[in-house]
Amino acid sequence: MATSDELTAADLERLSRAEAPDLAEAVLAFLEQPDKVPEKLPQGALAFDGLLNLLRQSQSRHSAEARHTGAREAWQRYLAQKDVPLPARFALADLLVSLYERNTSASRAVLFALARKADLRFGLWGGLKRIYKLAEARHDAEMFGVLAWRFDTERSESYRSRDVSRGTLTYLQRRAWRYLRQLGMAVPELYPQFAIEVLRHYEPDTSWRSCWLSNHIWAHENGNYSANSFSIEPPSDMVKKRAFTDAWKRSPDALMRLLDTCQSDPAARFAIQGLRKDFPDTLRSNITPAWLDRLARRPLASAHDFLVETLQGSPEFHQGKLRGLGLHEAVLALLVSESNKARTYAIEYARAHAQDLPPERLAGLLEGEHTDVKAFAAAVLEKRNPRELGPDFLGRLLVHKQTAKFAAKALEQSFDRAELTQKFLFDMLFGDEEQMEWATKYLKSKYGKGELPPSFWKALLDDSRLESYGSDVEELALESLKAFKPADIGADWLLDRAIHPNFGDTVSGWLGEAEALPGLDVERVKGLVFNAKYREVALKLLGNRKLFAPRDVGIAWLLALARRADPTLHQFAHRYLLENVSPADFSESGEAAAGLERLFELALGAKQPAPVRTFAQTYLRCHHPVIGPEQPESKSYQLKPKAPRNAYTPERLWPALFDARDDVRHFALAVTRVELRAWGWHTRVYELAEANAKEVRNLAYDALLEAGEEGADKRRTLTPEELDPVKVFTLTESTKRSTREVAVELIRRHYARLGGPERLAWLMESADREVGLFAIRLLWEKHRPLHLPEGWKPSGAAESPVAATERFANVEALRTFLRRMLFGLPPGRSKEGREGNVVRRVSASEAKRRVIELVRDLGLEDESFARVVTPVLGEFTGSLAKGEWQSCLSSLVRLRAAHPGVELGGL
Repeated sequence: MATSDELTAADLERLSRAEAPDLAEAVLAFLEQPDKVPEKLPQGALAFDGLLNLLRQSQSRHSAEARHTGAREAWQRYLAQKDVPLPARFALADLLVSLYERNTSASRAVLFALARKADLRFGLWGGLKRIYKLAEARHDAEMFGVLAWRFDTERSESYRSRDVSRGTLTYLQRRAWRYLRQLGMAVPELYPQFAIEVLRHYEPDTSWRSCWLSNHIWAHENGNYSANSFSIEPPSDMVKKRAFTDAWKRSPDALMRLLDTCQSDPAARFAIQGLRKDFPDTLRSNITPAWLDRLARRPLASAHDFLVETLQGSPEFHQGKLRGLGLHEAVLALLVSESNKARTYAIEYARAHAQDLPPERLAGLLEGEHTDVKAFAAAVLEKRNPRELGPDFLGRLLVHKQTAKFAAKALEQSFDRAELTQKFLFDMLFGDEEQMEWATKYLKSKYGKGELPPSFWKALLDDSRLESYGSDVEELALESLKAFKPADIGADWLLDRAIHPNFGDTVSGWLGEAEALPGLDVERVKGLVFNAKYREVALKLLGNRKLFAPRDVGIAWLLALARRADPTLHQFAHRYLLENVSPADFSESGEAAAGLERLFELALGAKQPAPVRTFAQTYLRCHHPVIGPEQPESKSYQLKPKAPRNAYTPERLWPALFDARDDVRHFALAVTRVELRAWGWHTRVYELAEANAKEVRNLAYDALLEAGEEGADKRRTLTPEELDPVKVFTLTESTKRSTREVAVELIRRHYARLGGPERLAWLMESADREVGLFAIRLLWEKHRPLHLPEGWKPSGAAESPVAATERFANVEALRTFLRRMLFGLPPGRSKEGREGNVVRRVSASEAKRRVIELVRDLGLEDESFARVVTPVLGEFTGSLAKGEWQSCLSSLVRLRAAHPGVELGGL
């Protein structure tokens, strides 16, 4: 189904019946429409595309007979199909033949237009070929001429789209010359009429070496052709070797018509040379001013040469008489001729008889290609009054080399600068390179810096032509605007142009440097923050304290911006708030205390988003009197702390150390490290040792382990006197392995203050074997009698750090302590919650078994201890508790095996 703007064969039929003047254009448009492909084709049917493929294949065959046979069979197969519709354009053949048969001026005009312009596509081609045969049969010279010319030149027109093969075109070339040749032999008086109808259609850009007909008409007798080509250029003597010379001598009418209507210079030369040779008297007697005027209008150099020679050769056409004869304009038309002779004659005439040529016509001559004519036009214009020519016209003369100096001098000296309007200057700046260069130089020389108002330069930058021209104009305008303060240029204009693809960066720089921009709406700028194109410049403006105070921007808006996920937005809010806002600004009442309360809520609040917490934590760190100056933000922004130290209370920060959020804990830690002792909460570090977060436990570990260390940070470190034995020993039962290890290390370091046999006995009951073994070792190390073994000293010390009064007086006293510890051992402590395990509370017998194993293990290592402990273990082998006596017996056996040469009691 045809679309509303698609042409159909029926539409063309209606236009044909109405003899519509646009029928030819309609046919050309119809040919450009794609061929419709049938929705369904019978199986094995040959579609039109298939036909074209078969035809192309046939043209690739070597012999002419094979090519003809292949094409004929393809057409027969295609046309024999009854179920395959023909392309719509096939209807053009009958349409064109009907137009030819109608034989009206309108119908023939359509056929002439199609013969000249239409692509040779199937359908239209069928009609043209049938019309050509009819034209031959009816001796229709006009129709024969246009079709023969088209066949003769089509082979060289490689840019055209056509369905016709080169072989077919070659055949028609030969056929057309055969018809002319037979006509010349049979009816010589008709031959010139048909020949000139062919020649008059050749165009100036014709590839003459590819032609056949034209070369035979004017060079047939030279015999320089073969059956396939006649490759020559048009000869200088066009009539010496022409075909049927006698036929041309019968009448000058055909040659005169050819000279009047031809489109190519070789055809004109053929006509002129024929007239001069065969009809010199007739030519002289029949020349009229009207005919010469027509000849001057033809764009043919040969015709113009002939015209000049005619004018120069006759006194009747003296230059002084030409205006009266009506040839004044005809001669001036020769100023644009391709003939050197004709132009020289026209220039000579114009100097003497046409000094009053209008400026516009002289400007047109300057735009031509010939330097002699340009020089003439320039000389005439230089004699004119510049003020009569006007600035606009002089501006146009700047682009021509011959008039550039004259025009520049006239504009600069004959007109005040006020007379050269803004529009004129803009036209020059956006004109050709010469105009732009002159205008740039003029503006710089005639106007001082800042003398032209900003509106002039803004209008220049806003001109729609700026995009199409180079950057020189843009650079000039920007450089000139730079002399003005941004406030003088205008806030709105600057803001609108801040995202210009070419000079937006420059304008943004001006905005960023502005100290004042009256009329700039802060709400508009805040709104532009959320436009990706304007964001960068909007943030620069908002960050400029000279343009907007913090109260103008709004704390609430900045805090809302800090909540944004976009890093560009919340980072800007963070920096702005850090640099420009004091604690009091965060409260509605304007009080610093209330503002700090709000900041701590933002930094630690359970419902606060991460970007807001990050800002508040950074702000509070930077404004802390102690840690503030050390913060990188403080150094970058040169911040001075604005918050009092007493605002950072333990009640606010201690719970944050146990918060599940990393950023909250890190913030609290940063403050706690410097405030722990100042708060008086340093004795509560034992609580931190039980925290889940490693970094919080590390704070407790440092505070405890660095006690008494030289160079320790007193703000967060306990003194040895402040160590609490009960709490340290309690840490040995922590569910955190690292905490138990720290507690053991503290006991080892500060045993004199923290230790004692009774406390070690308590440690031996620990569910952690390493802690129990440590207690046994420490008991033996710190409390053994001084004579055991002989010469024994504590490792790494000159003497025992434990006073002699704290040691057992003798071996029996030590054994008594061990008996009491084993017989009086309560049920063991459980490992509930330790390292993530859940273990039930152990019985007293299980606890005793563990202590026995610890005593045994130390005895296996130390012979002296084994001597002390074996009697005690031997006593327990008589226990009624099966587990106790078995453990003691097993331990004694292993001890004897470990020390075979030593007399051990117990058994």
